[in-house]
Amino acid sequence: MKNLVFNSDDFGISEETNLAIMEGFSEGAVTSTCILANGKFYKHGIDEVLPEIPSIGRGVHLNIIEGKSLTNPSLIVNSDGEFNRGYGYFLYNSCNKKLLSQIEDEFRAQIEKIMADTGIDHINSHVHTHAIPNIFNLTLKLALEYKIKFIRTQYERPYFVFKKMLDKKYPVNLLKLGLLNTFSTINKGVIRNLNSKGDKKININDFIIGVGYTGYMDENSISRGLSALKNINNDTVTEIIIHPRSLGYGGYTSNYKEFLASLNPDIRTTIVDLGFNLTNYRDLPL
Repeated sequence: MKNLVFNSDDFGISEETNLAIMEGFSEGAVTSTCILANGKFYKHGIDEVLPEIPSIGRGVHLNIIEGKSLTNPSLIVNSDGEFNRGYGYFLYNSCNKKLLSQIEDEFRAQIEKIMADTGIDHINSHVHTHAIPNIFNLTLKLALEYKIKFIRTQYERPYFVFKKMLDKKYPVNLLKLGLLNTFSTINKGVIRNLNSKGDKKININDFIIGVGYTGYMDENSISRGLSALKNINNDTVTEIIIHPRSLGYGGYTSNYKEFLASLNPDIRTTIVDLGFNLTNYRDLPL
């Protein structure tokens, strides 16, 4: 059986996102989420939402891109302690030992905050910063230390949704897809080498759906992505990532479409018809 984890990112970033994830799990195809320790609505999510959906999979969504830091890492925050660096900065400076040390302290604080409030079964990051190989190695170190068994990788098999590819913003996604596929190849090699030395220590997903069409993840994009994987081997793990919000105003119309897609019964039909087992990382065999 091919395994599929349907993950909604950014739990805790807003009330609308928290409620969208709750409804997507209760009424739709969502099986998993990942939590922003520094999200403005973290406490709302932990205290009011998770008790309503106790069987949803839960991960740590490491964040050094936006919001207020937990440890005030001087290289990547402003005078108010808010993150103020982009992906390019982390890519360019990923060999800087002082930066890596500050990132480790921040990641550690975020992991410990979430683990104090709820159980965790996987780890990933906001805007895929942990895919950068040196930051991935740091994330791997922490996953081993905190006994988190699954780490997200970002290899996506390319597929075509031509109408969306004609959008003037789409070429940025192509660049991101190429970069993350390259990083995932490197990072998967690190995991294979680690696991070859004895008992399997860390598990990863084999494929992802949601990188090449970030911002375009409606029912059509999800279905096309699943169809591109119809001939993959059994016992593989694919992760779908969406960023839903339950309300479609305030510039978040694409997030609202992702929310609606998670509720669409046709998505579940496609998942079943293509032979996927809908699950989460907690329930996957190690």
